[in-house]
Amino acid sequence: MKIGCTWRGGSLAGRTGALLLVAALSVAARGQTSRADKVYEPNPKPPTDGLIGSNYTPAYAVNQVQFWHDFRAKAVERELAAAGKWFGISTLRVYLHDINFFQEKEVLQANLETFLALCARHGIRPGFVFFDGCHRHEGIYLDRPTEPVSGFHNGRWAQSPQARDIDKDNVEKFKPYVQEIIRAHRADPRVLFWEIHNEPPPGDKYRDRLKRAGYRWAKEVQPVQPVLNCEKGKRGWGDCEVTDIVDAHVYSHAHGPLRDLSERNTKKGTVFTEAGARWKASRRNFGGPIDMVYWLGQRRKKGKSTPGMYLCWELMVGNSNCRWHWIDKPGAPEPEIPWCGLLWPDCTPVSLAEAEAVRRHVTGKSRALFFEDFERHSAAAWRPYGNKALAVRNAMTLDPGVKAIAGDEAWTDYVLEGRVVIKPPAKGAPPGSAGLLLRVSKPGKGLDEMQGYAVTFDRGKLVLNRFAGGRPRTLATYDLTKLKSATRINEWSMIRVAAEGPRIRVWFNRMHPSSDPQRGLRIDYTDKDAPILSGAIGARAHNVTAMVDNVVVLPIDALPHPVRVGWTQSFDAGYTDRKGA
Repeated sequence: MKIGCTWRGGSLAGRTGALLLVAALSVAARGQTSRADKVYEPNPKPPTDGLIGSNYTPAYAVNQVQFWHDFRAKAVERELAAAGKWFGISTLRVYLHDINFFQEKEVLQANLETFLALCARHGIRPGFVFFDGCHRHEGIYLDRPTEPVSGFHNGRWAQSPQARDIDKDNVEKFKPYVQEIIRAHRADPRVLFWEIHNEPPPGDKYRDRLKRAGYRWAKEVQPVQPVLNCEKGKRGWGDCEVTDIVDAHVYSHAHGPLRDLSERNTKKGTVFTEAGARWKASRRNFGGPIDMVYWLGQRRKKGKSTPGMYLCWELMVGNSNCRWHWIDKPGAPEPEIPWCGLLWPDCTPVSLAEAEAVRRHVTGKSRALFFEDFERHSAAAWRPYGNKALAVRNAMTLDPGVKAIAGDEAWTDYVLEGRVVIKPPAKGAPPGSAGLLLRVSKPGKGLDEMQGYAVTFDRGKLVLNRFAGGRPRTLATYDLTKLKSATRINEWSMIRVAAEGPRIRVWFNRMHPSSDPQRGLRIDYTDKDAPILSGAIGARAHNVTAMVDNVVVLPIDALPHPVRVGWTQSFDAGYTDRKGA
C-alpha cells in the first residue's frame, strides 16, 4: 500500500463549506488580534526564550508537502495532545512548501488555519519555515504518491524550492508565497515566528539571495512576530544580518558550543531551532533531550537566559524516517533506539526518562520515584557490589562481575526504564551479558548474590532471570535475532520493565510499527511460584564491560497506553491512518 497525496476530506461541497468556515474563523481571529500591532524589533528577550518544542511533521507524512496536502486533523490533534501531555511542549517548528501554495493555495490556507486552531487548543505556538536547502532537490510533486525509503534519513524530505522551480534570474516569483501567508497572520498571537530559509547551503548564491529577499518581503508586511534566518559561519549555524533572533543549530552535548551560540548576539537573543539528537554509541553524543534540558536547567539556576529549544529534530518517529542516522544507507536495519523523534506513531514516548526530564524542566513537577541521568558525573545514589567505586562520565560504567543497586526495597509495583550498552569484549573473552535489575533485596558481594529479577541481553538473546539464594533461575527468554534491528555491541539498547503484582513485562529496543507490531514487548511473564513483590532497582554486567544511562522509575500507572487509531500496516510505508481526518 502506498502513502499517496490524496485529499481525504470528503465531497467537494463539504470541502468548500469547510474552507468558508475556516476563512470566517481566520477573519475572526485576526479581528481579535488587531490590537497587537507593534512590529517586532530584535531585543535581548525574544518570545522564544524558555520554551521547549520540537520540529513537527505528522507521523503519517513523508514530508511537508504531503502534510499540508493530505491534512488529517484528527491525527494531528492526537499528536499535539501527546506532545503536551508527555513533554509539556509549548511550541513546534513547522515547515511549509511553495508547491502547496502555488498549486492549491486555498487548501493550504485552510489547513494552516485549522492547524493553528488545534495548536491553540493545546497551548502550542508554532513557528513556520518557508524554504529549506536540505535533502531531496528534485522528484517531489503534489500529485505523485511517495513512500518512505527504509534506512534513508529524511529520504523524501523536500527542498524548497525544488530544482525545477528555480529561476536564477527571478527570486521575486516567491514573494507572494511569503507575503500572503504572513499577511493573513501578521498580528496573530498563535504564531510564534516566521523563518525564511532553513540551512541554505554555503556558497549557493541563489539561496542566499532568496534568504535575504524573503526577509525583506516579510518585513514589508510588518509582522508582530520575529522573522528568522540561519546562516552557516565558522562556528556553525547561527547569526546573520537578516534574522531577528540568532537561529542556531547544534548537534552536540558539549557545553562550549551551546554557550557560544546562546551568547553570540545578546542584543537579539538565541533560539535553538534544531537542538541535538540521541547517542550513536560508537560515535559521539549528538545531544539528546536529557543532555539539552540539563544544560538549560544549569543556565536557569545561574540566572542566565534560557534559549528556546526544539529537541531531537522532530516530534514524531514517523514516515520521514529520521529514526535512522545521517550516515545510514537505504536498507539499513532498524536502529536499536531512534536517532530522532520523541513520540511513537501511537503517541507514546520513545523514552519515559526523556519525558520525565523534559516535563520536569517545563513544569517543575516530577512523577518519578527515582531518576538518574549521570549528568553530574556522579553515581552517589548507587551502591556498587564487586567494585569499591563506579566510574561515571555522562553514564555509569560497570566492570565485569559488578552490579550496582539503587532505590528503595519497599517499592512494589513500578515501571523501570534504562539504557545499556555493552562494550566490545577482548578477543577470546568468554560470552557475557548486561542489563537491569528489579525488585532487589538482600544484595551481596557476588554478582548473583541477591533476591530479585534481572533482565539482561547479549547479541542474540534477552533473558528474564529470578535470583534467590545466590542462584539464577531462567523464567523467560526472547530470541533477538528475530528482530529487524541488529542488537549490536557498542550501540545503546533500551530496556523498559513493568512489574505489577506477579506479572513482569519487558520491552526491548522498540522499533517503528512497520517492523514491530508488538511495539517492543518481548517478554510477558507471570511468576506464579512465590513471586518477589517488592524491591529496589539496579544494573549488572556479567563477563563484559557495560555502561548504563537515563534510568527512571515511575509508578505503575505512568505506564503509557497506545492510542488506538485504526492503523493499517504495509511493507515500507509504516502506519497509515485509515480513518483519515
